Amino acid sequence: MSTSSAHQQSLADAGSETRPSMLERRSYIPWASRFRRYLNRKRGNQKFLNHSIDVGPYQFKTIQPDTNRDPRPETEDDLTGDALKQYKADIEEMDLILISIPNDIYNYVDSCQTTREMWLRVKHLMQGTALTVVDRETRFTNEFDQFIAEPGKSLVSVYNRFAQLMNDLKQNKFDLPTVTINTKILNCL
Repeated sequence: MSTSSAHQQSLADAGSETRPSMLERRSYIPWASRFRRYLNRKRGNQKFLNHSIDVGPYQFKTIQPDTNRDPRPETEDDLTGDALKQYKADIEEMDLILISIPNDIYNYVDSCQTTREMWLRVKHLMQGTALTVVDRETRFTNEFDQFIAEPGKSLVSVYNRFAQLMNDLKQNKFDLPTVTINTKILNCL
């Protein structure tokens, strides 16, 4: 591993209580999972942060301060309670996404106006089109079908390789029946 890739790996693993981990190419699903877990650790506003991704931002309404005035658009100064918390969560989450993505992805999402739009664009960029999903599924299926125990390797080594393959399949939402998995590991030994 070169120094720069070791540095990139340490940056990716550097997610902490103060900031989410960095997004890496070909690892959107683990990043999205870690990002959601990071949001869920934020005690005060986790509901609002998740709402920004799942539903969208707070929608400003038209208000009428009193009967003597014309209706006007709501502003940030008019917000109170949950509406204000949702508005602030939208801004905070947009900042969190921007600090956890690489510069080349940043250039594609910089023009997004909402957190949800930004989240969906990152997801689309990282997961690709339906063709890439089919390619990924084909690759994992082939890797599973062709998995064998290499001669001279220890049982622990074979198990670790198989466990890594199963983790990759699970992270990419490819579920296989338990009997198929058990049969495969027994037959390859």
